[in-house]
Amino acid sequence: MSNSTPEEEGQKKPLRISAEMMDSAEVNSVVDRLQEAKKVPLIREIGAPEKTGSSLQAVVWLIGAGLVGGVLTWGAWEFLFPLFRNDEDATATNVVASASTAVLVGLLLVIGDVLKEGAYSKFPQRLGIGMVAAVILGLALGFVANALYNSGFEQIYDDLVASGLSPGSDEFFEQLLNRNQLNRGLAWSFIGLAAGLTIGISALQWRRALLTGGGGIVGGFIGGYLFDILPSENVSQIVGLLITGLAIGGVIALTEEAAKTSWIEITHGGMAGKQFILYQRTITLGSAPKADITLIKDETVPGLAAVLEKSGSGATVSATDPSGILFVNGVETTQASLRDGDSISMGKTALRFRERGQKAVNSGVVRN
Repeated sequence: MSNSTPEEEGQKKPLRISAEMMDSAEVNSVVDRLQEAKKVPLIREIGAPEKTGSSLQAVVWLIGAGLVGGVLTWGAWEFLFPLFRNDEDATATNVVASASTAVLVGLLLVIGDVLKEGAYSKFPQRLGIGMVAAVILGLALGFVANALYNSGFEQIYDDLVASGLSPGSDEFFEQLLNRNQLNRGLAWSFIGLAAGLTIGISALQWRRALLTGGGGIVGGFIGGYLFDILPSENVSQIVGLLITGLAIGGVIALTEEAAKTSWIEITHGGMAGKQFILYQRTITLGSAPKADITLIKDETVPGLAAVLEKSGSGATVSATDPSGILFVNGVETTQASLRDGDSISMGKTALRFRERGQKAVNSGVVRN
């Protein structure tokens, strides 16, 4: 017999759990969360992923700079030169047009190169040197380009006349235009040479100047050869200058990428992703503008923190500032030999030494 009162028995209700309730979305969600909570995270991500130097990025920077240079050249040709044009002296007009192309494309390539490297503290010096070099080279090689073009054009014209074609006929004009493409390409290769040399000279890297100059020759030839691809003079002019700027910038960038044998990638720090091709045998690293590789976004790095010496079998890095701490492959050191793939750390910045044709090995370290 129950001792419960009628009121208590009326308050008690049986708990019923059905199969439908157990299979509900709410119950399944709770079960899933409990199971996830039991899992032990065996792998954790610590820190940000490494960024390596992008070869594609370097090419894109110089192509973009060349395109902008082509646009500015077209603007100068279209709006400025008519104010100073001298119809009685075609040579002077043509030389100024050629020189302006070399100067504007060359200076924009210098600006693009500085932005690509992130070496903003060196911008005034490089732009100043580049401007002087571009003007001198542009005028000098502009004369050469103009003389070569005029000589080639006259030869083509005389050959067509000697073949019996009438200078006023459509066939004559078509033949003249087709044969003049090669002539213009050869002449404009000197414009590309001036623009290419400007990049290397602005950085005071003479070996690089030879390389970028060679790339400029090829790019200038491509731009000159394709200059008259459209029948409309105005459209052909702007398209031709765009192609010229693009070709000079693109070929120079591709030439450097193909020819590089050793370079530095910044993998951690404010300049992560930047890449520096090593043209010199001795390269200084630090936060000062006078350093060859300036780590401008790391105030913890001394002005001249380290010196990298290239040799035939690799390279050696040495600390130059007693207050600076240098690590090679995670080991504190004052000097270490480097092989492809070795890491160098100073301050908050980490770099990787790369050398084509070597296998990555651990470097020998001289400890403090």
